Amino acid sequence: MALGQSPAAESPVAAAVTDLRTTAKWTIAAFAGVGVLLLGGTPVAAVSKINDMGDAAAVFAGLALGLLGVGWAVWQTSEAITPRITLLSQLDAPGAAALRAAIARDPAAFYGPFPPSPDQLRSARVLHQTAAANLAAAAAREDDERKRSILEQARADAQANAALAERVEGRLLELIHATQVHAAVRRARLHTAAAAITIAVGAVLVLTATSDNKPEKPPPGPAKTGTVTLPILPDGLKRSPPNSVKSFKAA
Repeated sequence: MALGQSPAAESPVAAAVTDLRTTAKWTIAAFAGVGVLLLGGTPVAAVSKINDMGDAAAVFAGLALGLLGVGWAVWQTSEAITPRITLLSQLDAPGAAALRAAIARDPAAFYGPFPPSPDQLRSARVLHQTAAANLAAAAAREDDERKRSILEQARADAQANAALAERVEGRLLELIHATQVHAAVRRARLHTAAAAITIAVGAVLVLTATSDNKPEKPPPGPAKTGTVTLPILPDGLKRSPPNSVKSFKAA
């Protein structure tokens, strides 16, 4: 918490972490909606358009790829909202390189009057806390009012320095935590892009398998002409001329 800031107010770093996690939650909700659509709508729409086992296998593969992409995106994005333990030693991690560079440019903005090192900052805090405890004990044993007043003032100064060191440590922990969450969200973006491609490939497989791929009937051609064989008539009957209403007549 910064100097002069009320305990109830949220620091800018904490607000940034909240925004990053909100973005991750919206990403998870969007991909979860895609998963519901794949499981709920696609099988119902595709079941009447599957013609053979090849189409069924393609639909299964497409759904499997789509759900794999959804699960992949949700899994990677959930890393950004998973509670994590942050330590000052994690400032030396590879993911905190940008934060280390910012500290190197202006150490006093991050460490204040303390040495620009997590270990030295911790040692300074312990030193001031120990000094405050020793001065308080010495003031309690002192009978002289003037000396006791001096010891009390020194104890108050040591306590103030220890409290300042604690605030500096807390601010560094917030920055390290924000850096970790930002890195997790950034990695999640890359994974969600790859997952979206996987879902698209699965959707193409499903659409290809459920399209109307039956062979079309050839257009009707000209009627084939052939020789018509007439039956042999018995004696006494003769054929009527063509286009005659009467079929046969007696001789």
